[in-house]
This record gives sequence, structure tokens and C-alpha cells, in this order.
Amino acid sequence: MTDDAKTPETETETEGPTLKAPVLETPAAPEPEPAPADEPAPADELAPADEPAPADEPPPAIDSKDVDEGKAFAILSYALSFIGIPFFLVPLIMRNNVFALFHAKQCLILWLAGVAVAVASGILAFVCIGFLIAPVGGLTLLVLAIMGLIKAVHGEAVPVPWIGKWGEEWFAGITKV
Repeated sequence: MTDDAKTPETETETEGPTLKAPVLETPAAPEPEPAPADEPAPADELAPADEPAPADEPPPAIDSKDVDEGKAFAILSYALSFIGIPFFLVPLIMRNNVFALFHAKQCLILWLAGVAVAVASGILAFVCIGFLIAPVGGLTLLVLAIMGLIKAVHGEAVPVPWIGKWGEEWFAGITKV
């Protein structure tokens, strides 16, 4: 009987590794990935809802009181950026007005784009393309800043073309306090 007792223990030990094999296959198997692939279908349904939301969201419903109070900071954010003063940092630090904060984020993305143009033109100057990128990129950013300034003067919270949407996405965590 001791042999019979050893035999079930041996079978139990054999069943143990057999049970472990499916456990190892479950995490390693790509089957959980298709399940999330099925879930993105609802996420895809949300994605179109999310895509129009940013299109509808850029002109957020800002109270006229906030527009009137934040218009000076919004205008100064663009205007002082023309002469190299990063005034847009003031609304970003204070965060007390939605309108000023919106345009400060737009100015910040313009500044980051300016840094990217400067770095790209500096690197590509060795290939003689950088001398063309700097003025074209600089003029493009100047036009975009003027467009943002005009929108701020009119009291509109509309992102600047091409890069303004990234300002809202990247700095979405910066909100009114």
C-alpha cells in the first residue's frame, strides 16, 4: 500500500506541472490581446465621438466675464512673444482665467514649435537646407501667432491652425484652479 500511496503522489506531482502549463500558456498566449481588440470596437465608437469633441471643444463655452477678464492676458501673451518675452507663463502659473489659459497654451505650443524650427535649421545648416528652414519656419510661426492674437482680440478661443490642437492635447492637464 505504500506503493499505492506513492503512486497517487506521483500522479499529483504530474498533475501539478500539467496545471502549470495552462497557466503559463494563458499569460503568454495572445488570446487576451484579441479580447481587447474586440473592446477597441467600442473604443472606436468613442474615438469618433472624441474626434469631433476636440473639433467642437476648441471653441469652449467660456463665459463673457472670463473673456473680458482674460483678454488682456491673452493679448499680452501673443504680443510680448513677438519681442521674445514669454509672458504666456504668467497665465500658465496663475491659472485663474480659462480664456487667458487657453491662449497661453497656444503661445506655449508656438514657442515649442519655434524651438523645433531653430534646432532643425541649426542641424540642417550643414546641408545648406537650414538656411531655408529658419526663415520659412519663422515666418510661418509669426503668421500663426498673429492669427492667434487676432482671435484673442476678438474674444474667441480657437486654436491656431496646424499646431494649436496639440497645445490643447499636450497641456490638457493645465486647467483653471
